[in-house]
Amino acid sequence: MSIIGKTLGNFQCMSLLGRGGMGEVYQAKDQKLGRDVAIKVLPQEFAQDTDRVARFQREAKLLASLNHPNIAAIYGLEESDGTNFLVMELVEGDTLADQIKKDPIPVEEALKLALQTAEALEAAHEKGVIHRDLKPANIKVTPDGKVKVLDFGLAKAYAGEQSDINLSNSPTLSDAATQAGVILGTAAYMSPEQASGKAVDKRADTWAFGVVLFEMLTGQSLFTGENISQTLARVLERQPDFSTLPANLHPKIIEMLERCLEKDPKNRYSGISDARVDIQKVLADPGGVFAPPTTAVEPQNKLRTILPWIAAIIIIGVAVWILKPSPPPEPKRVVRFEHDLPDLPEDLSSTNIGQMIGRSALAVSPEGSHFVYGTHEGLFLRSVGELDARHIRGTDGNSTTPFLSPNGNWVGYVDTEENKLKKVNIHAGVPESICDVQGVGSANWNEDDTITYGAFGQGIMQVSANGGIPEILIEDAGLITAAPQVLPDGKFVLYPRWQNDGMMIVVHSLESGETEELFAGNAPRYLPTGHLVYVLNNNLLAVPFDPDTGEVTGDMVSIVDGVGSFFISDEGTLIYMSGISRPLGMTRRQSTLVWVDKDGKEEPLAAEPNYYSSLRISPDGTKVALTISHGLQETDISIWDINREILSPLTFFEGQDESPVWTLDGKRIIFSSAREGGGVYVKASNAIGEAEQIFSSPDRMIIPISLSSDEKTLLCEEVGSQTSATGRFEVNNDIVALSMEGESERRVLLDENYGEMTPMISPNGQYMAYESDKSGEWRVYVRPFPEVNEDEWPVSTRGGEFPGWSHDGRELYYLTRTDNATTVMAVTVETDPTFRLGNPETLFQGSFGRGGAWDVHPDGRFLIAKRLTPQADEFQAEELKQLIPRKINVVLNWFEVLKERVPSD
Repeated sequence: MSIIGKTLGNFQCMSLLGRGGMGEVYQAKDQKLGRDVAIKVLPQEFAQDTDRVARFQREAKLLASLNHPNIAAIYGLEESDGTNFLVMELVEGDTLADQIKKDPIPVEEALKLALQTAEALEAAHEKGVIHRDLKPANIKVTPDGKVKVLDFGLAKAYAGEQSDINLSNSPTLSDAATQAGVILGTAAYMSPEQASGKAVDKRADTWAFGVVLFEMLTGQSLFTGENISQTLARVLERQPDFSTLPANLHPKIIEMLERCLEKDPKNRYSGISDARVDIQKVLADPGGVFAPPTTAVEPQNKLRTILPWIAAIIIIGVAVWILKPSPPPEPKRVVRFEHDLPDLPEDLSSTNIGQMIGRSALAVSPEGSHFVYGTHEGLFLRSVGELDARHIRGTDGNSTTPFLSPNGNWVGYVDTEENKLKKVNIHAGVPESICDVQGVGSANWNEDDTITYGAFGQGIMQVSANGGIPEILIEDAGLITAAPQVLPDGKFVLYPRWQNDGMMIVVHSLESGETEELFAGNAPRYLPTGHLVYVLNNNLLAVPFDPDTGEVTGDMVSIVDGVGSFFISDEGTLIYMSGISRPLGMTRRQSTLVWVDKDGKEEPLAAEPNYYSSLRISPDGTKVALTISHGLQETDISIWDINREILSPLTFFEGQDESPVWTLDGKRIIFSSAREGGGVYVKASNAIGEAEQIFSSPDRMIIPISLSSDEKTLLCEEVGSQTSATGRFEVNNDIVALSMEGESERRVLLDENYGEMTPMISPNGQYMAYESDKSGEWRVYVRPFPEVNEDEWPVSTRGGEFPGWSHDGRELYYLTRTDNATTVMAVTVETDPTFRLGNPETLFQGSFGRGGAWDVHPDGRFLIAKRLTPQADEFQAEELKQLIPRKINVVLNWFEVLKERVPSD
């Protein structure tokens, strides 16, 4: 909003002089002193930050102490009606930028102006003030030829320690100064250390001085690109072309420019006074500012004598030059910057945060010029050379897992609402359907215009990018979560698959049909550099890899920490977002252990809060076996001694040990584990000795739930998958029985087209309670045991899960859930003369943990893992929002880092 004609304090604004990243500049009349001044009105958000104002005041006092004829003076920092503004000396005349636009400045005049600029910088540096934003637009030349350097140190004064400055506004490109990791200044005049976000000192002004003088002499910008990113890249990569300087320029000036423009600050002039002295010597040189002629006239007969020799030397030199091998290309400069993601929606709940994270997949065009990412608003595209991203028309919050065509003009993606694979032209914005899909992790668009994608639990599919019926390329029921990649020779496919002990990277031969496991990890990608990169525990690792043989040829090296989703272009542009550093399912879900009687009265145990699940009380009621989670795929079993109040570990980080079941004598614990390929194990409850595998299940997940009263049968929940009649892929849970005698034979008890879970055998061993979703919601049922197909009795009427028996078998308990509470329900059980159930009754409610985080003591009390915070889901959503990545990290020329850290043949 213009303030021309308005009065701020004692200053009446007369006209607008200019606008910049740090505010608007007006010519004003100081009505108290009767002089014309310049006032810089600072942005409105400035006034709202008292800390920033205080810092600016401290900095302004220092700047006001600069008393030099070549520095525009600062008179004060004022405030009027909420508007903060600087009062400065009004300098008449044009800026150097205005003069350079017309023509290069004559050499002698340019050196005289540069000398005054150097003197201004030297005076400021002696006071400990660095300009940080020296450029032609900040240097004015008065009508009588005097230099006035403007905005001395204002970039630091304005930025302070803030983090909310708009990066698109010049001159301030970032939010701090002289600190490593930030960028401050105007891109074309930044020193390389500034452009890299490293700490800066007065040598950054020396660099900018060299750039300004170079432009004064040539009339051309030295490092300017089409956009800020390209400009920063040129500052870091490009060497100045000294051949563009005026012919015969004095060699001392060329040498001075070379020293000012050394990319390594250690090789640069240590102080601007060195440059000032060089300029003074050249201006005082009687021979002038140009180098004297170096040629002399030789006698004609002497020239005739030596010309043949000169010609021969030239011919030999040319031949040697032609035959000389070309020097290796210089490594490209690595450039890093960040891209902020849109704000999260206000109503984001804990139930859809996982979906939000799933939308954050990334893709980069093969040449690395632009990238695409998903948000709750749809897919966005940003060019590396631009500051802002744009929404891709035709996409919305259901558009996920983007991938780009080989020419970069099309974006493929999954429409999760319509369950279709689609594509959209980044310019036209009209989506086109390719095929129906289910459970797609992500996809690759191949050079032959086919699309390869992993279908959850089915295998690797391939379809024409122009549409059609997908074909199975590789049958594999592993849980594929990242795009399969057909390697360059077309002989192998690289992809991740799910094993019981986590994600495993495999390579499949299309010729032999054999699949070889390489190592644990996820999201593998082969690069043109001869490396295979992948993610493991939020680290990006790399290993030399031979695509012709499908074999690893070197050692693995961790390259980047804290990586979640990532993508790398064929030309070496890396983009990535941070990984979730702790398990989503456990955030705000720490629990305490409490006893609860049937009236709902609670009594806490002395156990420290932790991530408890799968509570199982020993038959004698003196101990509790429980699962404690340490991370996304790290769980162990511990034993809580109720009388001694001591927690002792049973297993020790050996691979997802969980779901304990006591033997009837209390001397052993049966549990599920992902160790050694996965299976069911048993171990002494006193933790002495090794765990023994009693059932191997490398191709399925089997979770022990309850043991029969004669200890001959272990009832388990088996997690599998299937494809429905409609072609939809579904995860399915069945109930199986493992024989505890002999070879541990597996027998399927319930294997329907719907899910059955948590089988609990009654104390007399004659009945099995379990839950099923055959009604459309999870409910509790009872069947006879072991002949489960003879009858069935519904227990719950409005939902129900995790059933459990009283120790006398006369009551059956189960849980029902609402958004804010868990209700414990009870049903009476009669078995004589026939099996009969009473009506469900409510016992009590509370903020209880999920899963099997409860059990019944022999004395009738309930042991329950209680959440620390009521309405935990609400708090969980707020905390999870903080975990969702809010920026994309972009690294240009990342292959230079990779080749240095992980050499390959």
